[in-house]
Amino acid sequence: MNSFRSSFWIDEHQWFVRCIIDEHHIRFQTVPNASHYIEDKLPSVFKSTDSQDSIERLYTTMDSISDVTLFNQSISSKICFPKLYFLLVKCPINNQYWSMISNLHQVSSLSLDLSTDFSQSELQALLNRIPYLRTLTIHHDASLPLPMSLFNCTFPSSIHYLNLQNCKHYFNEEDGIILSHSSLTSQCKLIDILVKNRESIMILVHNTTNLCALSARFTDEMVSEYRSTRIRNNIDDEVILCKDEDIQWLIDNLPPTCAITRHPFCVNHIRIWIK
Repeated sequence: MNSFRSSFWIDEHQWFVRCIIDEHHIRFQTVPNASHYIEDKLPSVFKSTDSQDSIERLYTTMDSISDVTLFNQSISSKICFPKLYFLLVKCPINNQYWSMISNLHQVSSLSLDLSTDFSQSELQALLNRIPYLRTLTIHHDASLPLPMSLFNCTFPSSIHYLNLQNCKHYFNEEDGIILSHSSLTSQCKLIDILVKNRESIMILVHNTTNLCALSARFTDEMVSEYRSTRIRNNIDDEVILCKDEDIQWLIDNLPPTCAITRHPFCVNHIRIWIK
C-alpha cells in the first residue's frame, strides 16, 4: 500500500486506494467504490490511503449481502448496512442483526434460509420490516420437513416473484391449496416450484389469482438455460416423471388461454404462461 501513498497519487491526482483481503482474494479498488461482499466471512484485512476511509464506511456502501453466517460472527457495534436491496437471511436471527440492519425499506429481494429452527413470529417480525419486497427465494434442507406454518405469515403484497425450487419440498395438492390461499401469493405473478404431480399444478393455476407464469419441476435437477443436461432421447422412460399424457392432461384441464410447454433441456420441467 505504501506505493499508493506517494505525492503522485495523493497530492497531484487525489487518487485513493483501499486494499481488502479475505479468505480467497486480495482486492485493490479506488475510493469511493461500492462493494458487494460475497464471501463467508468479513474481510480479515482492510487498509486505505484515505484517512477518512474505514471498514465501517465500506459496509455503508454495500447494497447486497449473501453471507448466511455474517450475523453469527463477532462484529463491531459501529457497523451497519443502511442501503441494502438484496439480503440473504438464515433463521434463527440473532440479536445483533437488528442493530446492524435497522432499515430494510430498500430491500426488494430476500433469500430466506430455513435450514435450521424456524420461528413464525421471528419471520413475521422480519417481513414487517420489508414493506417493498418484490422477490422471495426460500431455501430449505431436504432432510427436514418444510414448515408449512410459514405460509400463515402476513407477507408484503408487493411480492411478484416467488422461488420455491430450493425448498427441496415437492408440493402436493394440499400444499398447493395452502400456498395459493396464503398472502404470499396474493399478488404473485411468477412462481418457480417443485411439484409431486399434475394435480398440484392445476390447483396452483386455478387458485393463484394474479399468476402470469408457473415454472414447475417434478425433480430438483438443476437446469441450464444454455445447454442440455439431459436430452430426452438419451434417458430411460422411468426417469421421465412428467409424461406426454401429463402435458395433454394439463392442456385439457387448464383454461385454453394457458400456454404449456416442456423445458427444452429438462423433460421433467413444465412451463406455463397464463394469459
